Amino acid sequence: MRIYSALFLLTVSGFAPLTWAHDVIGSLTASTSATDYYKVTCYDDGSGATEHLEVKIKDLAPVAPPLVSVLVSKQIGKNFIVKNTTDGSDGNATYSPAINITGGNGDYFLGVNKSAQPAENYQLQLHCLTHEGFHTGIHDPLLIQNQ
Repeated sequence: MRIYSALFLLTVSGFAPLTWAHDVIGSLTASTSATDYYKVTCYDDGSGATEHLEVKIKDLAPVAPPLVSVLVSKQIGKNFIVKNTTDGSDGNATYSPAINITGGNGDYFLGVNKSAQPAENYQLQLHCLTHEGFHTGIHDPLLIQNQ
């Protein structure tokens, strides 16, 4: 009962967790061309304007030959910023190297794919961050295409 009381007091006193990441778990079908697409929206939730979106991907079980990758893009005017990262080790607890797309508040688009057959599962970790590294608002990622 004391734990629940303490959690309640922390909640009503305005305590917030130390991280504001969004984790997305998904799967890709056996097709070598399978690709999942997401839209992620960063916004100023009072913590400051978003400077960049940080993205990592982790290849989950089954341990199989394909490597999973995520390509992140952001349109700024007529230009696009595009970066990619791949989890080079399948089935472990380690994420890929982080990529940062400096694009401010707004929509970012992510494409998740794999290098070969069979089906594969993955986990994305997403952070919208200010220039100083503080977390800003992030809407729940919208799944646009599920393959």
